[in-house]
Amino acid sequence: MSSNLTGFFIILLTVFSVLPHLACADESSGRSFVLWAGSGSANTCLTAECHATLGRAKYVHAPLAEGDCLVCHDTTGQSHPGAGSIVLLEEEPGLCLQCHENPAAGMAYPHSAIAEGCTGCHSPHQGGLPKLVVQSGGQLCLVCHEEVDDGKYVHGPIRAINCKMCHGIHGGDNLAMLNRPGNENCLGCHSGIQDIMDNAVFQHEPVVNSFCWDCHTPHASGYKPFLKDYYPEEFYAPYKKENFGLCFSCHDETAFTYELTSEATAFRNHNDNLHYLHVNRQSKGRVCKACHGVHGAPQDKLLLANAKSFGHWAIPLTWVSDEDRATCYVGCHQPKTYSRNSKVSNL
Repeated sequence: MSSNLTGFFIILLTVFSVLPHLACADESSGRSFVLWAGSGSANTCLTAECHATLGRAKYVHAPLAEGDCLVCHDTTGQSHPGAGSIVLLEEEPGLCLQCHENPAAGMAYPHSAIAEGCTGCHSPHQGGLPKLVVQSGGQLCLVCHEEVDDGKYVHGPIRAINCKMCHGIHGGDNLAMLNRPGNENCLGCHSGIQDIMDNAVFQHEPVVNSFCWDCHTPHASGYKPFLKDYYPEEFYAPYKKENFGLCFSCHDETAFTYELTSEATAFRNHNDNLHYLHVNRQSKGRVCKACHGVHGAPQDKLLLANAKSFGHWAIPLTWVSDEDRATCYVGCHQPKTYSRNSKVSNL
C-alpha cells in the first residue's frame, strides 16, 4: 500500500474517532457546545443512553414534542453530558412567560406559586394529566397546602378535594383568591343563611362586614359547624369561660362576670347585671343562642322572636324598648322591665 493511501486512512480513522464529540458553533452567541451524536436536534437528546423516556408520555410540552430543546435550554460550552453543561435560558417564571401569557396578569391577588416557579405545579417536559399538572384536581393543592383538612370536621369542598369551588387557580381579584368577594363566596352554597339575613332586622356584625371567617374556619375545624372556637350546642351550659370561647373572642367577658356594673353591659336594671343573671350559673346557665340569633334576628340586639332550642317548644320572645326602659315578654317568665338609670321593681 502506498504511503499516500496509508496516510489517507489514518486521517479518515482520526476523523471518525472524534466525530461524536465535534464542537458545533452557536451562531447566536458565538459559543460552542459539544454534541454527542453529530446533531443539535432533540433527536440527539432522546437517546437510549440519555433522555430516553422524554416525549413518550400522554401529554408532552410543545417544544419537546416539536424536537426543539433549545427553546428553553442553552449550553455553557462545557462538555456534555456533565454538570453545568446545560442551563435554562431564563429562570422561572420568566422562562415560561416567554411563550405563555401570565395567567395572573392584572389580578389583585395572584397565587404566590407563580412567582416561585410554574414547575411547582406543572411538569416542564411531559406528564399523564392535561396541562402537565403534577397531580389531579385538588390533590395538586394539597402538595403545598397539606394542613387544610387538619380537623375533626372538614368542609365539603375540602372533603371533595375541589378547591376551585371557592378559590381561583392562578389568582383572583378577591382576598384569598376567592371566586366571589367576602361572604358572597359562602352564601352561594349556604342559601339558608342568606334567607336568615334577608329576613333579619338586625344582623351580626361579622355578617354585615361580609367575613364569615371571623367565626368559622373555611377548611376544617375541631368544632361544629367549622367554628374557630368552642360554642355549646345545648340550651343550658354551666358558666365557664371556655364554654364561650367563640363569643369571647370578640365580646368582653366582663359583661357576664360582674354581678353589679354600671358600664360592662347595657342589659342591666340600674346596676344589676342581667347578662350575669341569665348566664353566670352552674345550673341552667343560658347560652347565647337562648335569646340571640347567630347570623341575624327579627329584633334589635339580635333578639329572636322564638327560641327554638328548648326541646320542641319555640319559646316566644318580644322585646320592647324606649330610650331608657325596656320590657321583655318571654315564655319562660313573667314580663320583666328594666332601666339603666333607676332600678325597676318587678314584683
